[in-house]
Amino acid sequence: MAKAIGILDLHGSNDLGPLTENRSIASTSFLGRYAFMDFPLSNFANSGIDQQGMLVRDHLRSIIQHLGNSHSWSSNTKLGGLSLLYDEPMASYPAYNNDVNNLLENSWFLKGTSGDVVVIAPSHILYRMDFRPLIRDHIKNNHRISVVVHTLNNGKTSFLGEDIATVDERGFLRDLNPNQGTEDEIDISMRTYIVDKEVLNGIINVARKTSAVYSLRDTIKMLSHDMPIFTYKHTGYIRCFDSMNSYLDYSLQLLKESNFTSLFAPDWDIFTKTYDTPPAKYGLNADVKGSFIANGCQIDGTVINSIISRGVIVKEGALIKDSVILSDSFISEDSKLSSVICDKNARILHAKDLISTPEKPVFIKRGDIV
Repeated sequence: MAKAIGILDLHGSNDLGPLTENRSIASTSFLGRYAFMDFPLSNFANSGIDQQGMLVRDHLRSIIQHLGNSHSWSSNTKLGGLSLLYDEPMASYPAYNNDVNNLLENSWFLKGTSGDVVVIAPSHILYRMDFRPLIRDHIKNNHRISVVVHTLNNGKTSFLGEDIATVDERGFLRDLNPNQGTEDEIDISMRTYIVDKEVLNGIINVARKTSAVYSLRDTIKMLSHDMPIFTYKHTGYIRCFDSMNSYLDYSLQLLKESNFTSLFAPDWDIFTKTYDTPPAKYGLNADVKGSFIANGCQIDGTVINSIISRGVIVKEGALIKDSVILSDSFISEDSKLSSVICDKNARILHAKDLISTPEKPVFIKRGDIV
């Protein structure tokens, strides 16, 4: 297989309301021990893509904090590695802070990496994919640009605002337009592109000459009217995280084995930053059902259908249901939480009943005492 370069593009990422007020969605905690960025970076690593770059839009601190030395996502740190690409001159100008200008500012990255093909993926669309068969087919059939799409049957309620891909009978892209929720059966763009390296440089030049605010997506849409852009169909698990509601709903969906096994597989490792924390400790009064409990937790209350991140303490008599509790939080005696998203280091001490619905979850800010 030709040597490939992987780029995680955070410029088109969605926000999750107050949960991403001070962090990127890419570094946001997911399933108790991961961050969203772990999944596309693991797709790269498992596909043999060791040369990786990350186009950072904002919240650089939170990205660096999760990455550490970044060795977790590269099996060959001598020949590969992960580079952070940040467009500091344009960081304060939202209209100009896009992936094309980032690549221009960090042109050294593409020049300094050896590879014929570039795979570009987002962080807010979660899926599992082995890119190797797609790269082989892309090269064999001389597809200079390829876009990965997924056929939805619930387009009226999911992936709203993402791009509907208009695909002709030969499988070539003809247009990209935002999903406004008018149809259920649609082909949705996964914002995942396979591009020849020299063509990517050409796309960047076309974008720069066309508009200073054009992104890769804008340029691919424009080029689809005049040149052949192939599409690959993805099947299997896929979710677009675009709100607090979707974060809670899709997280809890993975507590079901059928959903979990469609994203995780025994031969497909999900790499993440490691912590030297002890196993979870369950007290005599602990009662846990259908939940994820991460390392370092101390559970002495009741946890039902919930996700409890590292280092959380749940005291005797507490009840947590249909909730996500992020790391190092403290849930006091006799507290009752239902449909709650509790950010890191929060302490539930005085408000004993925090009851809501999945459609409108209660959010507790990072470090707050309530």
